[in-house]
Amino acid sequence: MIQFAFFLFRAAAVLLSVFISACGGGGGSSNVVQVTTPSTTSTPDTINSNLFTLTSTEVGQDGLLSSDSTCDGSGSSPSLTWRNPPSGTKSFALLMSTDPGDGVLKYNWVNYNLSATLTGLSKNSILVGTYGAGSDGPTLAYQPPCSQGPGLKKYKFTLYALSSSTPLKTSTSAPTGADLLTLIANGILGQASIEAGYSRTSTSSGASAACQWVRSSIQVSAHVPVSVNCDEKYAYVSSKGLPSHTMMNGILATNLQVPTAQNFWGSNGWKIPLTPEIAVNPVSAVDGPIGVAVNGVPLFNPCKQGGCQNGDTKVLGELDVCNGHAGRADDYHYHAAPTCLMATKPDSYWNTHPVGWALDGYGIFGFNNPDGQIASRDGVCGGNTSSVSNAPPGYSYHVTAVSPYILSCFRGVPSPDLANQASKFSPMRQPPVTPFGVSNMTLSTDSSDAYQVLEFTSDKSFTSTQNGKDSYANSPGTYKIRYKALADSDLEMALAKTENKGKSSCWAFQFKNSTGASNQPDVIYCK
Repeated sequence: MIQFAFFLFRAAAVLLSVFISACGGGGGSSNVVQVTTPSTTSTPDTINSNLFTLTSTEVGQDGLLSSDSTCDGSGSSPSLTWRNPPSGTKSFALLMSTDPGDGVLKYNWVNYNLSATLTGLSKNSILVGTYGAGSDGPTLAYQPPCSQGPGLKKYKFTLYALSSSTPLKTSTSAPTGADLLTLIANGILGQASIEAGYSRTSTSSGASAACQWVRSSIQVSAHVPVSVNCDEKYAYVSSKGLPSHTMMNGILATNLQVPTAQNFWGSNGWKIPLTPEIAVNPVSAVDGPIGVAVNGVPLFNPCKQGGCQNGDTKVLGELDVCNGHAGRADDYHYHAAPTCLMATKPDSYWNTHPVGWALDGYGIFGFNNPDGQIASRDGVCGGNTSSVSNAPPGYSYHVTAVSPYILSCFRGVPSPDLANQASKFSPMRQPPVTPFGVSNMTLSTDSSDAYQVLEFTSDKSFTSTQNGKDSYANSPGTYKIRYKALADSDLEMALAKTENKGKSSCWAFQFKNSTGASNQPDVIYCK
């Protein structure tokens, strides 16, 4: 573990001038940052336990950043621990910058509205604070460094102690690193930094041909922020699990779950084996996720939760026009061919480019083989051994219009995600009802208050619940589930409650009838 000295200034102008001069300097193996203030000089001899310091277990004694925090690993954000922030600190902001060897300063991590009560961030922390926009695309998350050039690259993590309370109001919903520095300039009480280095080569795991197959399929087809990082064994497909297309339209039977953002980032991303192996015996796929589509949305088997004896979700009318719906963790996923995703490309494109990846590492393609003929399906797992492009050889799956729609079993050895699938999902509320028939279901956003609105009509009475122990009777009619993710002070207040200890995100829910009235109270759920 490396520990660095702090910068402590009261004059914002002095702070900014020092920060700017320090951005391009310093090696990754430096143990102490020395900074001169107007009246004192901080040197290694004067550093003591009372100083504002920042440490990380992902930065070694050699000053190198762990590969797991880069695109040559799971891409997990590193752990950070800080001590002794200046008196009067009301919030923190965090920036990770890339040393501008080419003269262009880049930011990999932009995070603010961090509570003054925090003393650190655990590895792969998700949805803690408010994320701004990094320099490598629109993903509002930690962006693991993936420099393609040779030689040692230098990175700097800087934590700012601020006199400003949360929430910090910005002029943009996704401020860049430069925007954030301008915003906080007059409120910085002190800062603590870590510098680290990392080297990549053409043989690094994130540069392998197998990794590029997965990464390229995502980059071309996602249309939403999705990232791919690879260690020696797995590609980690990271996303919030929500597509760019419309959701929940056309469902004819529902349990009233709604789509919300999920934590499929870093080490919690979907693990796709880079070197698939044919299993001695095919592995069952009768429940839960079987893979991930190239837009980062999970692919499930066709059956209802608990197994196929409970029915086929598509036959029962529980899927929307895109063959997806929201599950018990309020997670959106597909149970059949992701037709709305596939509509973004010509049909022939999916003959040679994966529409998704099975958990055994084999590609999932469109309805046809590369030659344009309808794909044959063997009697084993519903795939074939025809040669494929842009995916590992040996076996491939193809979507169909009939059950099992994608695959009936795994021909290859699945990743640990199959056995550990429950750890991927975090239900925040009881399933409100037993599935019942509906019509005219739509999901939209109310422009007046940014609530998402799931609207449906039922021609029968039904009963809803908020905690599994209460119940509310509802007559036939049209209803709306209104929900919105909490942010800023609303989120901080919700997370401060004892029952939400250890949670990081919350949603406000309202249940209304066609006149806007409700027979059950508004409620906040967190996870």
